[in-house]
Amino acid sequence: MATGFISYKHDSEPDVRIANAVLQGLTAAGHNVFIDNQIRIGEHWPQIIEEKLSAADYVIVLLSEAATASEMIIEEVAMARRIRKKQGRPKILPVRVAYEEPFPYDLGAWLDRIQCAFWRKESDDSIILDQILAAIATGSLPGQIGVNSVATALTADGNAASQGAPMAPPLPAFDPRWLETLDVPGGAVRLTSPFYIQRDLDTRAKQVIAQGAVTLLIKGSRQTGKTSALARIYQHARDRGDHAVFIDFQRLDRQYLENLNTVLRYMADLISLKLKTNEKPDRYWSTPLGPKDKLTTFLEEEVLEHLASPLVLLMDEVDRVFAYPEYRDDFFGLVRSWHNNRAFNDVWDRLNLVLAYSTEAGLLITDQTQSPFNIGELLETNDFLRNQVIELNYKHGEPLKGDSEIDRIMELLAGHPFLIRKALYESVNKRLGLRELLARANDDDGPFGDHLQRYMILLNQNPTARLALKTALHTSACETDSDFHVLRSAGLIKGHNRQAVAPRCGLYAGYFKDRL
Repeated sequence: MATGFISYKHDSEPDVRIANAVLQGLTAAGHNVFIDNQIRIGEHWPQIIEEKLSAADYVIVLLSEAATASEMIIEEVAMARRIRKKQGRPKILPVRVAYEEPFPYDLGAWLDRIQCAFWRKESDDSIILDQILAAIATGSLPGQIGVNSVATALTADGNAASQGAPMAPPLPAFDPRWLETLDVPGGAVRLTSPFYIQRDLDTRAKQVIAQGAVTLLIKGSRQTGKTSALARIYQHARDRGDHAVFIDFQRLDRQYLENLNTVLRYMADLISLKLKTNEKPDRYWSTPLGPKDKLTTFLEEEVLEHLASPLVLLMDEVDRVFAYPEYRDDFFGLVRSWHNNRAFNDVWDRLNLVLAYSTEAGLLITDQTQSPFNIGELLETNDFLRNQVIELNYKHGEPLKGDSEIDRIMELLAGHPFLIRKALYESVNKRLGLRELLARANDDDGPFGDHLQRYMILLNQNPTARLALKTALHTSACETDSDFHVLRSAGLIKGHNRQAVAPRCGLYAGYFKDRL
């Protein structure tokens, strides 16, 4: 007998029906299977989810289009992977539910190399169950790995968009993998969306990059559009005929972040791969130079000296390096040195640096003369203004009627870009009226349930942040600067200092006050 866990989208069909059918079939076969509707009212469900994943031998993930945009499913898969790395299980068994597009960014990073089963119609129920039973015995599903994309454009969040396809649910994070398919005008894929709201930041970023020899900083809390802004900078650079390389530090495997040498070698290899350099980094890494000099020399001799047009080097989520105090000052000091090199060697004028981050960087770098965060131009991403929400509502066909409904959605969501898009998607695709949306906003199975539950899972894993948020909600202040910056970077609170804070939006105020 094996122990299982079923991850699925709660308010979506056929997901719920398939989940229950798989549960019944596996239970009848003698397996012990957990599904979250077994959690009783009043139980601390974030802890139970983690305990059940830790106890599981396998995790069955039902992946419909709606499920791939679920923050809760993304987090459950991430937790399962972390637990598997520690204890060798659970095995992840993905089942595609009437969905054959490439997985979005987060899920794709974890599941693209895993065989999937395919459910296409109701008569496949028994076939899927047989395949899962066989996989429990053999360790893998019999389906294929990966799918082919027929995307011709990208949505506002970087998801694949086929011509004439219906509106897809908004992704919780921008998918930058498609940047590799963006090219100069006339390329096969373009970054375009009827739902994108142009910001002043986008215009200014283009102006800065056009100047050349610049360092541009993009700062903002979670889900305010940092990566989306970088994507547009990337496309603008390619449209100008510039070279561009995108490095996503959030997606780096832990092995590449072990020390300064491994992270810099990863960067060198990626740059070499994307720009097809004549010499590979191997030659430079065979010298007795230190890793900072190796990468700098490689950039100068093999990249910048050979480019006929500038290079835009975009680094997303660079604050992940802050978790490694043993080398973070050296890393950011190196980036600062590339900026300074422009004053001594014209070849470095061909390098444009773009860094995106959410942390208060100045607090974590010991020597400010070695920081790249106090140079160049800083642009900040923020929540939507009221007029931008009105524009986005118009782009969705005006499901919100009149000023009063706009006011009520602003009271609830305060311009949170992802949640505003989520609310409009629910209103249009599920014909959810504002009254019902507001009534169910704080429900775990409501329109924002996946988003809120993900935060609860993360807070359960970080008791310090959980207590800090509870304190902030009840006192409108944070006890320490560290608490303030952690919660603001996570997108949970807003404010300019720890003495005067507020929940980021009314939804967070109501939900977290009730549950913390």
